[in-house]
Amino acid sequence: MRSILISFLAICVFTGSAVADSAPTCSIRAGEFDQKLAFTLNNGDCSSEQHCDKNNMSMSWSKWTGIVPGDLAREGATIDARMKADSGEMRCSGTVGGAAMRGTFSFTPDPEFARRMEAMGFDHQTPRQLRDYAFLDVTIAWVQDMKSAGVQGMTTENLMGLRALGVDKEYVQGMATAGYPELRSDKLTGMKAVGVSPEKVQAIRAMGFSPTEDELIEMSVFKIDAQFVEKMKARGFQNLTIAQLVKIKVFKLDD
Repeated sequence: MRSILISFLAICVFTGSAVADSAPTCSIRAGEFDQKLAFTLNNGDCSSEQHCDKNNMSMSWSKWTGIVPGDLAREGATIDARMKADSGEMRCSGTVGGAAMRGTFSFTPDPEFARRMEAMGFDHQTPRQLRDYAFLDVTIAWVQDMKSAGVQGMTTENLMGLRALGVDKEYVQGMATAGYPELRSDKLTGMKAVGVSPEKVQAIRAMGFSPTEDELIEMSVFKIDAQFVEKMKARGFQNLTIAQLVKIKVFKLDD
């Protein structure tokens, strides 16, 4: 279970492994959906997969200045695209070719953002973390919302997982109303990653269960819902616990 969640979050945040010292490159092309661009950042030598740290993400055109969709049809045009975020400014500067703009990447951290984050208890912020905050839109306002909602255990590192999964004040308050008022950041991340919601909690309670946070995660992962519980009852299994239902799913005893 734990390894599943860690693997999921590793995809959501832009950590990557150490690569050779070389200038980061970037590219911008049309995204799969309207109003979206496809942004690629290469840290290292991506001609060799062994040393490639490549991040691909879909972003809104409106977040960027210096580039518009029509620019990708201007073969040979020089572009200086910028995206300003709370944590700093990203730049992708290069030329257009083959319906994509390719160039060099740079990120300039905002010292005021770093100072305000440190004042809220988030110290030891590295330039890379500040860059990733920009990608994920980690803002001062969002962090303040998380703190005012009472989220505990937030660190410089795990903020990215919370933000990547879309944990916001409304979600925290919804879970508190559903009976989980003292949620820590790791529990929120784990539950949001597998689709636990206040509505799902209500459905589970309607089945007669009072699950812990970990049990909510297990029930969501193994798709233990009202239909499954009724199926087990029809087979003569009455008053099964959550742990027993999970075991039935794990060992495929319901087949």
